[in-house]
Amino acid sequence: MLKIKKSLLHQTFAKLSQIKVLVIGDLILDEYLIGSVERISPEAPVPVVWVRNEKQTLGGSGNVVQNLSSIGVKGIVFGRIGQDKAGENLESILLSNSVAKEDLALLKSKHIPTILKTRIIASHQQVCRVDREEIVPLTNDEEKQILEQFKEKIKEASAVILSDYDKGYLTPSLIQAVISLCNAENKIVTVDPQVSHFFLYKNIHIMTPNHHEAGKALGKKLSSDSEIELACREISEKITPDAMMITRGEKGMSIYERTSNRFYHIPTVAKEVFDVTGAGDTVITTYTAFLASGMSIGEAALVSNVSAGIVVGKLGAATVTQSEIEEALRTLGYLEESK
Repeated sequence: MLKIKKSLLHQTFAKLSQIKVLVIGDLILDEYLIGSVERISPEAPVPVVWVRNEKQTLGGSGNVVQNLSSIGVKGIVFGRIGQDKAGENLESILLSNSVAKEDLALLKSKHIPTILKTRIIASHQQVCRVDREEIVPLTNDEEKQILEQFKEKIKEASAVILSDYDKGYLTPSLIQAVISLCNAENKIVTVDPQVSHFFLYKNIHIMTPNHHEAGKALGKKLSSDSEIELACREISEKITPDAMMITRGEKGMSIYERTSNRFYHIPTVAKEVFDVTGAGDTVITTYTAFLASGMSIGEAALVSNVSAGIVVGKLGAATVTQSEIEEALRTLGYLEESK
C-alpha cells in the first residue's frame, strides 16, 4: 500500500510556495446564478428560478490556476480572452489568485468573446447551463506571439500544465511547439487532454485522461484493471511519456510508470460525490505541483487522488487546501508518522 511520510509531506508543503507552475490552455469564466424554485412559469412549463446569489469563478484552465493558488503555488498563465466585460472579470479573478500581473500572458482578442458558461442552480440542483463561446483556432501570427512570450516565461517555471478544453487556443502546432520548448528546458510537462488531440502530446511527463476519454481515443471500452493496464501501454507506445494516468471515477485511478514498467491502482476515497465539476483539474494540478516539489510519481498520484476525493464533495469547480490534504491522508491511513 502506498503511504507518504509525514516529514516528506511537510517538506513538500514548504516547497510549494517556492515554485511556479505555468498553465497554458483554454480560459473560461464560470458564472453561477443561485436561487430557489417556488412556482412554474405561466409562459411555459418551466420552473421560475428566484435568484438570490450570483458569483463568477475561473473555469477551464483557469480552474487549474485556482487550484494552484489554493495549495500555495504561484501560477504563470497563458490563455485567450475577449475584449469584453467577461474578460475583464476573468483577468481580475486571475490576479486575485496569486498570479502576478507580469505572469499573465493573455491574448486579448478583438474577434471572439471571452468564453462564459452560466449555470442556473436551484436548491443545489443545476436547472440549466447557458454557454457563450466562439471556437476559433489561433492564427499563425497569434501563435508566434504566444511562443515568443512562452520562451521567456518557461525559464521561471518548475513545470508546465497543458489544460486542453478544445476551444481553439491549443492548436496542434502550438501543442507540439510548447512541448518541444519544455523538453529543451528540461521542464516537467503534464497534460489534461482532449480526445481530438490525444496522440499529439508526445514526449511529455504524464497525461491524465479519464477512462471515457482514453477509451474513446483507443476505440474501446475500458473497465477492468487489465483493460486499463493494456490501454496505458498502448497509449504510452504512441506518445512515449514518463508515466500515464487514467482516472476511473468510482474506481479511483491507475498510474503506469513506463520507465519501470510499474502500475499503481489507487482506489477512490470520495465519501460522497456531490459534483464532479473540475475534479480532473484538481488531479493534474496537485499531481504536477507535488511532483515538482520533490514527491515520486506514486506519492504525487496518491495526493492527487485524495484531493479529487475532497473536491467532488463540494459544489462547482472547487479547490483543495494543504490542511484538507493532510487531514484526508491521515484519516484514510495514507500518512506515515516519520521515525
